[in-house]
Amino acid sequence: MIELSPARSPSGRGVRLLLFGLTIAAYASSLASPFQFDDRGVVVQAEAVHSLSALLRDLGGGLRPVLKASYAACWALGGASWPFHVFNLLLHLVNVELVLRLTVAAERSSRGPFTLTAAAMPAALVSAVVFALHPIQTEAVSYVSGRSSSLATMFVLLAVLFHAHGVRSGRHRYRLIGAPLAFALAILTKETSAVLPLGLLLWDALIERAGRRELWRRQLPWIAAGIAAFTFLLWHPGYFNLLYRVVGQRSLADSFWYQLGGMRYLAGRLLLLQWPCIDPGLWLRPPPSDAALGAAVVLGLLALAVQQRRKRPLVSFGAAWFLLHAFLPYLLLPRVDVINERHAYIANAGLFLAAGAAWQAAWHPTTWRRAAAAFLTAVLVLLTARRNADYRSEVSLWEATVATAAENPRAFNNLGVAYEKADRPGDAREAYRHALELEPRYAAAQTNLKRLGELR
Repeated sequence: MIELSPARSPSGRGVRLLLFGLTIAAYASSLASPFQFDDRGVVVQAEAVHSLSALLRDLGGGLRPVLKASYAACWALGGASWPFHVFNLLLHLVNVELVLRLTVAAERSSRGPFTLTAAAMPAALVSAVVFALHPIQTEAVSYVSGRSSSLATMFVLLAVLFHAHGVRSGRHRYRLIGAPLAFALAILTKETSAVLPLGLLLWDALIERAGRRELWRRQLPWIAAGIAAFTFLLWHPGYFNLLYRVVGQRSLADSFWYQLGGMRYLAGRLLLLQWPCIDPGLWLRPPPSDAALGAAVVLGLLALAVQQRRKRPLVSFGAAWFLLHAFLPYLLLPRVDVINERHAYIANAGLFLAAGAAWQAAWHPTTWRRAAAAFLTAVLVLLTARRNADYRSEVSLWEATVATAAENPRAFNNLGVAYEKADRPGDAREAYRHALELEPRYAAAQTNLKRLGELR
């Protein structure tokens, strides 16, 4: 990955421009991608994002108004897919910059607006390179519907930076106005952002090392904000209905088992052992081996967070942040799909911060180390560019999906739908048949085959 020696320019402007350029190059092909499956429901067929008046009418009972406002702004440019992809890519670049600055903010001696310093540059760049270029991030960037994750991440990271800046500088408007405003925008973009106060508690305890009394004093406004957010979600009819459908969907024991399977899935993609997948079929009950590996991931991250809390607090914070955002919300509010790669986007920010801090602490700058960093950066660029090629059409996306989720009947059914839209009825029949071989009771595949005259 890109690496800068501390002896070089503290601004790192040239290195950052190179990083942004590589990120744009890796995602360039996604700009021509069409709207995909979920995009039709949330954008193409969603009247609420087709005009300002419709957006305002939707505020009373609709969900995620900030997200919808961003969709409406893109739709106003003609209804084509490219403005949505350009927006998503720019949003990703903003988040890369925020990850850079968050690494600097973790330096306890930091003051001012968290401009990059020479001392923090190596860790910051490693964190930002992996966040920018890891192929697991593509679903939150290349998939228009993934914007909920990347947009919420921007507001959450801004809230952390505002909070940290207010604490360090004594300018309480950042901590008491800027951070809560960013929190509200995050909630109105994606509901799982409600765990942010716990993230700030981790920040104050691990990075700022606040004493108990000071920790309690700083958290009081966030306790109030959390109560207010929860009250709003219960009061708003749209969010109440959403919570009503989700709560109790699985027992806590079942939810725990499924989430362990999800952690195993994410670990395989993060370690580049498996190819990304837009529908991995995690809603199918995970085998004991997956749950055991997932438990090892969770326990390993917990142990890392505890062990490194004094020596390398950013490593500790990053490990805990990942579990807070990738594990806890979906354990308490289980999703049918358990977790998708786009939902791990915000969690990955913490994990990659930890990776950057560990990289800087473990190795001294050498020619071999820089060569290894450059090689890994090139590998990540190529892998992300390759993954973006899967998004060139619905057929290519779902062909890539069934190649990595061969036991998922829904993936084959969606591939059949894509084949039908591409005027390939013979291939569609085969995909629907395969879905029914995997799950004979699968109603959607049965209906699709009947429509093609295969079933009576």
